[in-house]
Amino acid sequence: MQEKRLNNEVTEDTNDVSVDTNEVAEDTIETQTPGAQAEFILASILDLGGIQADVELLEDTEEEATLAISGPDAGVLVGNHGQTLDSLQYLVSLIVNKDRTGRSRINVDSDGYRARRTVTLTKFAQSLADQVVATGQEAITDPLNPQERRIIHTALQDNLNIKTYSEGYEPNRYVVVSPRESDPAAEA
Repeated sequence: MQEKRLNNEVTEDTNDVSVDTNEVAEDTIETQTPGAQAEFILASILDLGGIQADVELLEDTEEEATLAISGPDAGVLVGNHGQTLDSLQYLVSLIVNKDRTGRSRINVDSDGYRARRTVTLTKFAQSLADQVVATGQEAITDPLNPQERRIIHTALQDNLNIKTYSEGYEPNRYVVVSPRESDPAAEA
């Protein structure tokens, strides 16, 4: 008898009629929504890595899926400044979007890190805007990933006294917050 490993369990091949579980898994995953695919892939990666954590699908549309990781090992998945989490999100996104005609955005959070980071970046953006308005000089952020730059731009988009734009090249791209020049036509 031959031993086979399926989902970390050893089974014996008894030469009975069998089904190729890889084909079944592929057929099933191809018919799932992007969020369900991402949930399955992320849970599989964590399981194979021996990470004790649960994956929950919070949002699932054709355009976007949001997953939350929780559990005893969830904090370790954040990494230094979210780099491990960003890499995991990128990997899952590549796998989900590999054969899709349209791209689905996959967002992965672990232990509430992204929510806390959004609050921190929003407060930071507001303080930068206040500084720029008070001094009349532009201010720049440290290099940020695309998701974090988007948070800064969004937080300041309604402030009529400043403007924001990104400069630099990945991975050293950053946000510039500068005073908005007054419009001479508007003053007349």
